[in-house]
Amino acid sequence: MSPRAAAPSWDALKSTHTSETSTTVKRILDEAKERAVGEGPPHQDNKLRLFGSSESDVRVTFYRDHAGWCPYCQKLWIMLEEKRIPYRVEKINMRSYGDKPKEFLDKIPSGLLPVVEIDGQLITESLVIMQILEREFPENPTLPADKFEQANVLLKLERQLFSDWCGLTFRPSMPGPLGARAGFEKTLDKVNEALGSTPGPWFLGGKNPSIVDFQYVSHVERMNASVLYWKGLNLRGTERWANIEKWLLAFESRPSYQATKSDYYTHIMDIPPQYGPGYGDKNAAVDEAVAMIGGEKSWRLPVKLSADGLEPLPDSMNRGEEDARHEAAYKLIKNASNIVKFACRGAGEPGRKQFGAPLADPYAVPNLNYQGQVDECLRHVAQALIDGSAGPTEPSSNMSSEAKAVRKCLEYLRDRVGVPRDMSYPAAMQLRAHLNWCIDLL
Repeated sequence: MSPRAAAPSWDALKSTHTSETSTTVKRILDEAKERAVGEGPPHQDNKLRLFGSSESDVRVTFYRDHAGWCPYCQKLWIMLEEKRIPYRVEKINMRSYGDKPKEFLDKIPSGLLPVVEIDGQLITESLVIMQILEREFPENPTLPADKFEQANVLLKLERQLFSDWCGLTFRPSMPGPLGARAGFEKTLDKVNEALGSTPGPWFLGGKNPSIVDFQYVSHVERMNASVLYWKGLNLRGTERWANIEKWLLAFESRPSYQATKSDYYTHIMDIPPQYGPGYGDKNAAVDEAVAMIGGEKSWRLPVKLSADGLEPLPDSMNRGEEDARHEAAYKLIKNASNIVKFACRGAGEPGRKQFGAPLADPYAVPNLNYQGQVDECLRHVAQALIDGSAGPTEPSSNMSSEAKAVRKCLEYLRDRVGVPRDMSYPAAMQLRAHLNWCIDLL
């Protein structure tokens, strides 16, 4: 890096961060302690959820994917939290980014996720699992008996919306009233109308979301990112789909959804390995979306996030810049040794086995010749995340060969920061931007 004071050691950084007296740092550390005993708010790192019960009373084991990519896992994750069903978590790779453990394949030869184990019985298929969870754990009901027929109609509409989204996103666009975009928008109109037919934000009315809401939300989340990125169609904040917006904002105010929600960049990376490549249109709206979601215009300091941005950060999920920086610093410092070696893959060799996700390379060989330089850079990044000292920079135009190799390592890490796997959307944006700040100083 350019001449600066020596970066503090990781031990010093940890000591500085944990001794911070701010409410932000206290909350982060307190929640980590609660997670260790199965309590506290929902979080990606949870391995056990008790909701005040004893661990001996846990009947459910939830098998979901490591990265939080699987939309079918997300539905169940939200439901388990909303119903406050005590459960254990076992994380399994999706085929698109890694191998599945033999122990899991022995239980589920298909390897498909999600899976729930209740009292030793293995159950697959997300909608079937949701219905069984509702039957076995009737507390905090999510499917009122008198709404069954209405729910079935809405679930069929969800399948139509999913089909229209696939027709729009994964095939070349056909203009005109009979084109895929027009069909997708008309189905969105029907969904919007259905949401407007009940009091409150939810499909079946009531104070809390239902199985129908869970079934819709994970794919609508992915639609928000994909049709904006590949088609230039923004579904958020529009008058035409105002009821869908109210519904999304209602979900975004609930901790069960906040913990599971991804960001647009992660979805743009995780959708093609699961569904196939998206077909991008050529227009100004697509160009703007690609630049913002892909980081060219957004992964720079100062990070600008707001409720009315192209990728909205609702007030209910916005704790402010300092909170986001400290969350990113906590995750970086906690996993520093592994993260440094992981980043060194950027200057190393590809793995012997490749997977469908282009950024997934679990068998890559890191080039540890650059471990010291990468370690120092990441310590500077951690310090800047803690004290907020980093500011706008311009890319360096004259790099040594060593600096170029270190840049590859930092870019490798930056491009693989995933939400919610690694941290929240605001924290991820801070880390990506601070990594670019460091790259500019090389």
